Amino acid sequence: MKRFLIVLLGLFFFCFRAEAQQDEIVSLCSQIDADSLRANVQALEGFGSRYAFNENRKDIAEYLKSRLESYGFDVVLDSFYLEMEYPYSSGIMNSGWLYNVVGKKEGMWTADTTIHLSAHYDAVSFKEGFEDYFFVAPGADDNASGVAAVLEIARIFSDNAVRPVKTLVVDFFAAEEQGLKGSNDRITKIANPQWQEFIGGIINLDMVGYNTELNPQERKVNVIKYDGSEELTRMAVDYCGLYTSLRPVETYENNNASDSYIFNCYSVRAVFLSEHEFTPHYHTERDIVETLDFDYMKEITKLALALVYETSVNNNYVEVSLNETASFAAKDSFEAYPNPVSGMLHCRLPYFEDGCTLSLYSADGKMILSFANEKGRTIREMDLSGIESGIYFLRLQSNSQVITKKVIVGR
Repeated sequence: MKRFLIVLLGLFFFCFRAEAQQDEIVSLCSQIDADSLRANVQALEGFGSRYAFNENRKDIAEYLKSRLESYGFDVVLDSFYLEMEYPYSSGIMNSGWLYNVVGKKEGMWTADTTIHLSAHYDAVSFKEGFEDYFFVAPGADDNASGVAAVLEIARIFSDNAVRPVKTLVVDFFAAEEQGLKGSNDRITKIANPQWQEFIGGIINLDMVGYNTELNPQERKVNVIKYDGSEELTRMAVDYCGLYTSLRPVETYENNNASDSYIFNCYSVRAVFLSEHEFTPHYHTERDIVETLDFDYMKEITKLALALVYETSVNNNYVEVSLNETASFAAKDSFEAYPNPVSGMLHCRLPYFEDGCTLSLYSADGKMILSFANEKGRTIREMDLSGIESGIYFLRLQSNSQVITKKVIVGR
């Protein structure tokens, strides 16, 4: 009977925590501002052209870098050299250094497990008949809209001092219009010669601002999906109903047309959010801010924010880190019992040549207890009888691994 009550109490706290997290997401979503989204698009459109090889390309990258830095991200310009014929079969050769903008907010205790939020910032336009016309490429919908949404999420996280559990990475990709060149360079560097991080998923926004549907209850968003990303897709579909007024449309259509495709080619779980009604101003000088529906864009931004919060701030999605993947045997041999627990927690620790540290954290990231363990497998007991009921996380760390487990403390 006592064990049943402990389990029941654990379920109660789990449900309570889930409801609190939903309330937090609703609160953050309510701060998304249509005027702020418009200002972001106008600022990017104001560069005149964001053609990948335009002379102002580094100025644009520096602008985005400064914006992310103002929101507390550590930012670098990740440069790559590109030489190619563009437009294709035109005989026009282009070459130069291009710049992906990469911003990071390190996770509190799974820094090597990352969630990526992305949008490409380059643009292109053609005159009628596809005569090359690169010097005026406003690209309001494609893709200042996606960049604007990402910047708005970054602002709100900063304003509310949101601290991710996993490292949150913002990628503003260059040269998407030239065949996903920026994202290809980025994932190639991450994955070679060996993976530098464990990517839990990528949430990509591309063309999220065009809409002519006047009935808010009939507006739709394309949730573009990828094989192996079913959990992330399902989450996006569910969150449309939880946090937005949008109706989700699941589709594989055009899933190879934006940067998330390249990441998924490396087996990274991905979801691609895009407008349902395709803009008629695509790749023309008519793709300007006046053609966008910012109330509609606000709803897609809510969806993206909810996904980013759930995947990077909560630890319910992808709980492993890169170092854990190096030895699943070690993870499997780390046990904590009983769980739920009301008194003494017994921890069976795997063998570590260099020893390890075992720490207990509250759900908000505060360290409660910590013990250093010498070399070799040991049993460590933790007296939790004086700990308040709730959800906690055990963190086992050595020089080579970090492993976390969820623990429910009940009375």
